[in-house]
Amino acid sequence: MIRINSDEETGASLSMADLTPLIDVVFIVLVFLMFTANVPTLSLPVNLPTATEQATVTSEPKTLTVSIMEKGKPWAIEDQRYDHWDTFSQKLIQQVKAQPETTVLIAGDEAAPLGNLVKLMAFLSEHKIDAAQVLLEEGAPKK
Repeated sequence: MIRINSDEETGASLSMADLTPLIDVVFIVLVFLMFTANVPTLSLPVNLPTATEQATVTSEPKTLTVSIMEKGKPWAIEDQRYDHWDTFSQKLIQQVKAQPETTVLIAGDEAAPLGNLVKLMAFLSEHKIDAAQVLLEEGAPKK
């Protein structure tokens, strides 16, 4: 049997510690420093626009709500109600001519007479007011 002197073995192992983890850490730090040390900064020239014109203020479209009621005064422009068709139609024409870019919205009660809606639509068509929308209540209960 071969015996190794234990004094030589322990002395050599203590003086020659395992340096592998230390070398790994040094290598990682060295690679990191090499990649970050001389990195040129890349940039693109940007031509920003200059403010030469005044900003224009856009306004919301003007709307005119026309309502058809079931009870009381059957016609309304915005909050003003009218008893008679002639008065109502004259006021409607005056307001549309005063503001030609106006969009006419038609709103009506569910139980309002259909004849009034037909009369109003014919009037708008006759006077070439084609920017009319009919407001509907979503999910209205059926009777």
